[in-house]
Amino acid sequence: MKILIVEDDRPLSDSLRALLEDRGYQTEAAYDGEAGLQYALTGAYDLIILDVMLPVLDGRQAARRLRQSRCAAPILMLTALSQLEDRVEGLNAGADYYLAKPFDTRELLACVGALLRRQGGQVDELRWGNTGLPHAGKGPQPAQGGHPDPGVGV
Repeated sequence: MKILIVEDDRPLSDSLRALLEDRGYQTEAAYDGEAGLQYALTGAYDLIILDVMLPVLDGRQAARRLRQSRCAAPILMLTALSQLEDRVEGLNAGADYYLAKPFDTRELLACVGALLRRQGGQVDELRWGNTGLPHAGKGPQPAQGGHPDPGVGV
């Protein structure tokens, strides 16, 4: 499972990456909201951990844009803004869960696990007719004896 961490506090981002990678997750990091939005829009992530107070584009704006773009990856907002209004606004912007800093790593890991479980089984390949597209980005693959170009050898 691949997780995007969008957090401008680099030591915290590095700690989150180390924690999650120790648990077997793949991670990538972005350090401002615009970069995080661009990474997330690639669709390569199973979960997005998103700070709210980010430079360039704040986390709530990034979440709104992700949802408007039909990004279905779960979003865990991880932020120092912990008032009820902040939590409600974050959830209404598109977050699936809102965790206030400081947080206990056990709660963070439980949230990550819960959000990833909601995703169901991992899709390794998309199929249409005799053409398959593996998730790993290897390009079109023929279906049992077919050719990757539907116009060739048919």
